[in-house]
Amino acid sequence: MITLNATWSAVWMLAPINLGYTVWVLAVPVAVFVARRFAGGRFAYGVLAAAMAWSFASPFMWTWDESLVLFYRRGIDWGLTLAAHWAVCAVAYLVAANLAQEDRARRERLQKAREAERLAIAGDVHDLLGHTLTLIKVQANAGLAAGNERETLTQISEEAGAALADMRQLVRGLRDDGVVLSPTAGVDELPELIRRFREAGVGVSLEGTLPQVPAVSSVAAYRIVAEAVTNAARHQQDPEVRVRVDAGQRCTVTITSTGPIRPRPGTGTGLEGCRERAASAGGTLETMQHGNTFIVRAELGR
Repeated sequence: MITLNATWSAVWMLAPINLGYTVWVLAVPVAVFVARRFAGGRFAYGVLAAAMAWSFASPFMWTWDESLVLFYRRGIDWGLTLAAHWAVCAVAYLVAANLAQEDRARRERLQKAREAERLAIAGDVHDLLGHTLTLIKVQANAGLAAGNERETLTQISEEAGAALADMRQLVRGLRDDGVVLSPTAGVDELPELIRRFREAGVGVSLEGTLPQVPAVSSVAAYRIVAEAVTNAARHQQDPEVRVRVDAGQRCTVTITSTGPIRPRPGTGTGLEGCRERAASAGGTLETMQHGNTFIVRAELGR
């Protein structure tokens, strides 16, 4: 566009008959805009520089007197006209740069949203299957040691069936638009969760009252307890776990596990996910270790 306008400018000045200005002059700032909006980088700078250089030969830099003699502008008139050309090109460039920045920010937001969604899905899969698979392993080891193969297999079948049902629910949530990823087990289901751990052979008790809390805090409390007890069964030998729920201005969940530590490598994603869940519920989560005692304490919003 700029090259064509430069050629047209030469024709405009040299032609024996001049028909006046052309709307194609507007194509120069449009070219600057498009180059910066969709290309950027050195190409956009090059187009801007070419547009600035073309301004000196723009048809608007020429005028005529009363006798219709064409002449090049001079003095202040020349400076003001050139400044107007540069101002139009600069405005086109800056507007395009601003829109390009908005596009980049929008893409970054979408990318972060995708990453957050992937992390959420990974967290849901971890929460759904992590403690269930640990229970199955504990049950299998206990059954082999005690010789109760039939009873152990029955419990393993029940746990596997529950995990499969939860996974199907998660998959349905992924397939359906606008469906909240679940399961939504909350504080009210803690006794059932504790019972399942006990049946698997984990020594765990539940103390305190079960408060009425917002759904996000209720789900977070359930997931944190499940993760903490699962970690105790995985990383401690025959642990004694005490789960306490206190209801005050905030819902406080404390999981204390005592037992010899078994050095097993872990990814740390479970506790990190618990911290994120606590934060999403307007709360905090901290962990402490004193010898063979490991404490997980979460404060959640009410």
